[in-house]
Amino acid sequence: MRLFRLGALFGSLVLLVATLVSLINQRDALYAEQDTRVSSAATTATNSIQTTVLRARAVVEVATDATTTETLLRTFDDTVQACVGERCSGSDLFALDAYGAAAAAVAVGDSVTVIDEDSDSVLVIGRSADSTVSIGLSADAIVGPLALSAIEAFGTDFTVFTSDAAQGSDVSGIQTVDGRRVVVVQISEPFDRGSVVVRSSVSNNVAWGADSPGLYLVLFAFGTVLLALAGWTFFAENRQLERRATTDELTGLVNRREFERLSAEAIEAAGRFGTGLCVMLIDLNGFKQINDSFGHQFGDFVLKSCAERLVEAVRDTDTVGRWGGDEFVVLLPGLEEAGAVRNSAERIGAKLSTTPVTDDVAISGSIGAALHPRHGATFVELMQAADVAMYEAKSTGVVHRLATAIAPVGDLPPPQFEGPDRRKPTAHANDTMSS
Repeated sequence: MRLFRLGALFGSLVLLVATLVSLINQRDALYAEQDTRVSSAATTATNSIQTTVLRARAVVEVATDATTTETLLRTFDDTVQACVGERCSGSDLFALDAYGAAAAAVAVGDSVTVIDEDSDSVLVIGRSADSTVSIGLSADAIVGPLALSAIEAFGTDFTVFTSDAAQGSDVSGIQTVDGRRVVVVQISEPFDRGSVVVRSSVSNNVAWGADSPGLYLVLFAFGTVLLALAGWTFFAENRQLERRATTDELTGLVNRREFERLSAEAIEAAGRFGTGLCVMLIDLNGFKQINDSFGHQFGDFVLKSCAERLVEAVRDTDTVGRWGGDEFVVLLPGLEEAGAVRNSAERIGAKLSTTPVTDDVAISGSIGAALHPRHGATFVELMQAADVAMYEAKSTGVVHRLATAIAPVGDLPPPQFEGPDRRKPTAHANDTMSS
């Protein structure tokens, strides 16, 4: 059974870890897919911009006086502005701030590509022997239609704008900005001055288990239930083991080992705070005859009945334990005076003997009591003093006896508390202590 619980615990942990790893891997894959989309969109836009500008440079470099504005326009789409000499289509490129200096600098048979940031456009200017040919490309129209279709398929948002920044291509790493995965590309080729900037982005909102959230929810729930059940069984088993280690199986009282531990702690506390403490040793009278006459099962019934009566006779702060056989012990913290001890002992004795266990069987006990530190500074000394007092009570026929002096450890042999009562010649099954 324990192996089964270990297997269930290990299996539930494996299931939860595997599910979590799968979710993490899926999120990583989705993030990687997002990064691929924004990078691919930026690369597609960059290639299209460079191709468009190179086409424009090729056109103006071969243009002659016979080149008409309409011919230039047919080379591009309706968003392109062109000028041949002083003839222009659309807006007047000559009025742009960047045009004058660029046109003056271009050599015959050559071309120049510059940025006019005010109009957010690219100017391609070429000079023939007889005229100047110019093409103006708006940033909004510089990406070709095929590239736009491809970028739309990537499902990303992108913007294109011009910059007068010095040349020097720069591609930023993919970053998360305001909940979006963003890549920025600065294109400086084939521009003679300035650059075009492409910004591509996609939402960074990736849901856990987006592909199959129901499956992951079931796996998590199943793994959690298994883990809870396995943990609960281990907890229950540990509680049971702890109870068995500290409780007498027959009576449900604390056993000898636990009583010794609790008493040692109480004695230490009493010494630290200067409070009193009493230990009582109780031996049932005539228990051997009950066993011999009615059998061990009835004897067990008597022991359990006496245990219940002892618990009822003491305070909630007191501890009742089974010491072994038909001997019980009681720890009473806070008792300092002989009068208080006598009252407690009389109440315990009366609780045991007042009501018969059955109609024809009554039980009584002999009680020996010892006070800390009057009759002993240690648990062993207190138990020896209480044992002597209990034996005196039994011998004289009284219910209880309080120890009269400290019983030196070296002067008395250690009491034989385990096993049957040392004053009884015969051992019985219910005379042994459950540990």
